[in-house]
Amino acid sequence: MNTPHTLVSVQRKLSRLRQFTHCACALLFAAPLLANAGPPPSAPAFQIVESVPEATIYGEPGVPRTQAVWLDMIRSARKRIDIAAFYIAEKPGGGALGPVLDALTARAEAGVEVRILVDQTFLKDNQADVDRLRQLHGVTIRVLPVNTLTGGVLHAKFMVVDGLSVFLGSQNWDWRALEQIHEIGARISDARFAQTFTAAFDFNWQLAEHPDLPKAAEAAVQAPDFAPASEQNPVLLHIDNGEPLIAFPAFSPPQLMPRWVTPEQTALVHMIEASRHVLRIQVMTLSAIKQYGAKGWWQEVDTALRDAAARGVEVRIVVADWALRQPMQSYLKSLAVLPNITVKFSQLPLAPQGFIPYARVEHAKYAVADDDSIYIGTGNWEWSYFNNSVDASVFVRGTAPAKTLTSIFDRDWNGPYVTTLLPGNDYPAPRIH
Repeated sequence: MNTPHTLVSVQRKLSRLRQFTHCACALLFAAPLLANAGPPPSAPAFQIVESVPEATIYGEPGVPRTQAVWLDMIRSARKRIDIAAFYIAEKPGGGALGPVLDALTARAEAGVEVRILVDQTFLKDNQADVDRLRQLHGVTIRVLPVNTLTGGVLHAKFMVVDGLSVFLGSQNWDWRALEQIHEIGARISDARFAQTFTAAFDFNWQLAEHPDLPKAAEAAVQAPDFAPASEQNPVLLHIDNGEPLIAFPAFSPPQLMPRWVTPEQTALVHMIEASRHVLRIQVMTLSAIKQYGAKGWWQEVDTALRDAAARGVEVRIVVADWALRQPMQSYLKSLAVLPNITVKFSQLPLAPQGFIPYARVEHAKYAVADDDSIYIGTGNWEWSYFNNSVDASVFVRGTAPAKTLTSIFDRDWNGPYVTTLLPGNDYPAPRIH
């Protein structure tokens, strides 16, 4: 028998689906007008980007690699490059990040304005590479004290070039993220999408200069002077096969972002609630047990996952072996014991040269709902990444990107590096550094 609570829940989900459908239909009818708004960009409107650790089976055919995409975006810059980076770390003696930093240097010397926002907490461990860039004419670096403001970190990893294109993903500005870690990102070429990211960046840029939360709260409610891309007003992207994609960005945490951007947690819950058949999730860590900030239970995403399984959605989750520490391992077992939820953990083999600290790990953060909806983000699936740390993501509706991410996921899900998490077994946490 349906309870009043159940009926309300069903009605709420149907309402959200209708809202998304209405928005999609409106954009599809508007497609001819949007198509005539200007010439198409030279870069693809949407691209999934992958970092492949050496000597592994990973690497989706046809999907570009991170270093090549970063270099292409940086070298194409004519006016400005904005970068939000958790930290910047090149390999001693030179590694895969070197050519990227060289390209950034060359564009700054050519007169391109470069603004870089980094996290305060990790700065002390990566001061040298930041100082190298800080000395360049045309490069301005600010430090965002997120830990002081909210107790979190600047965990976002994104780049905006000329207010026209955006890269975001799990890739840190770290040589390991380009050659020793499995990462997933996305490149989006759309002016309104990029303008929304620029506005979010500007908000934090000003906050880094004047870290005053009450004043930031006043600025957050000021109306934008453009139509930002959001869950309620997404952008329409055209890709090579002619299928239009519906996309919007989302940001965390709410208190460090303009009020008119879409909150990540809300959008992610909506995506999970709208799933019908199969939900594929790959993320480094996942837990509802709050480890940072106020202790307690993160119910929003946890409830959405359990509810999806209860209504018959097959939920497949791949986490990194770094998630095997306690109490996260126990939490994952609480999911794995449920019908329709399978949890696997991935353990990459050692690099040919031996152990590398903070590397050889599944660091990707993405999800695929059914065969037509995806999420690619910069944060792990824990309370702090959505509620007191700075992160960002893109949500896309369309079969082509869903097919690509599903293929990447299935290679891992069926590959030699994963182990099914059994609730009755105990698993040792790996060495990280």
